[in-house]
Amino acid sequence: MVGFACLEAGLRAGVIEEAFATDPTLRGWRSWGERSLVHWDASEQRLDVTWDSSQPNGFFALPLPASLTATNDFRFAFDLELESHAVGVLPGQSGTFQIAAGLIRRDDALATNYARGAFPGPKNTVEWTWFGEAGAVSASVSPVVIPSDGRLPWGYADSYVTLEPGRRYRFELAYSAQIRTARMSMTTDGQPGPPLADIVLPASFTRFQVDTFAISSYSGAGQNPLYAGSVLARGWIDNVSITVPEPPTLRLRARDGGVAFDAVAGWRYTLEASGNLTDWSAVADTLAVQTAELELRDPRDGWFPVQCYRVIAVHP
Repeated sequence: MVGFACLEAGLRAGVIEEAFATDPTLRGWRSWGERSLVHWDASEQRLDVTWDSSQPNGFFALPLPASLTATNDFRFAFDLELESHAVGVLPGQSGTFQIAAGLIRRDDALATNYARGAFPGPKNTVEWTWFGEAGAVSASVSPVVIPSDGRLPWGYADSYVTLEPGRRYRFELAYSAQIRTARMSMTTDGQPGPPLADIVLPASFTRFQVDTFAISSYSGAGQNPLYAGSVLARGWIDNVSITVPEPPTLRLRARDGGVAFDAVAGWRYTLEASGNLTDWSAVADTLAVQTAELELRDPRDGWFPVQCYRVIAVHP
């Protein structure tokens, strides 16, 4: 039984712009995992970020209005300035390791066994990464697209670029579903940077699904000891821009223990429930087989003083 129900479609189309002029947690940004690595700097109106592979995984994250898959066009961009950067800083981990920001799937990234430096380990990722120089390994911007099962082939391409502390960079990744290609671009202090390699998904690449933009500091745990690396970097990120596709319009109507809405054939709809508008859990989902009214009901028994529902739409 539900004492009070509120409804949220959970879908917004267009461009999400974040300049961090005010506290971003008021607009849905959340810290997951190791919380000490990202802080909002109110005076500078930006995020101060530490990437430290000696710490557990940490994410400063913004859930997206809807999941994105390889069938969607999307893009994201952000400003970056490094204050310091060092790799090979830990005993037994003398190689390079990435700093990262991009799109992840929340449930995968927060799993207790998620190890970004292991293989197979990560999954459902469309991410910008940069590796600093370590020995014979050159510095590189290396965006990556990792499929849902985490196995090869990945979408991956190195562009050998060194980032210098004190310079302001802007990176953009734009994915086109039609040509299954992610294109990267960069500027340095407002001027065009070098051309970066495209990521073309191979024919045998399966699928991905991402639902969150995150600034990600990954633990170095789980690496192959023969190639293990580490990183400690500090800097800031600002002016995040995320362009998401137009989702189907959802006008939710309350039902006893759930919602009704006009569904579009071919879309998968998930009913999520929350008592605090922060922590959400999936309680029902279905693939719409026709364009018609669809009801999703909460199958749980019990009394909820406040219960909020939202519907997430994903195009498989």
